[in-house]
Amino acid sequence: KERVTLERETFLNSLKRVSLLASDKSNSIKLNFTKNNIDITANTPEVGEAREALPVAYKGREFSIAFNPEFLMAPLRNLAEDEVFLDLIDEMSPGVIKIQSPFLYVLMPMRISS
Repeated sequence: KERVTLERETFLNSLKRVSLLASDKSNSIKLNFTKNNIDITANTPEVGEAREALPVAYKGREFSIAFNPEFLMAPLRNLAEDEVFLDLIDEMSPGVIKIQSPFLYVLMPMRISS
């Protein structure tokens, strides 16, 4: 299990920018986790690709997971906390967004081709 601590507003703004290029067909954004970094990508074959990197304190294994951008942004828009935690197990298991107080948001991943 991996836990990533994210600055809510920064993460939300990055997701908003990248999700503009999420295609209507796939409607997904991909999070690529590498050491101390998250690459957020979305693409539409006819238009192009959006890619943004966020520095984070992450020391786990490298992997990629995709989510529906609207479902991922929903709790971030409505929470007031500055810091959120994204708990992940692997590419096919649900992700969980948590904060310090009692709050839990379960997020199902989307299958992506490698």
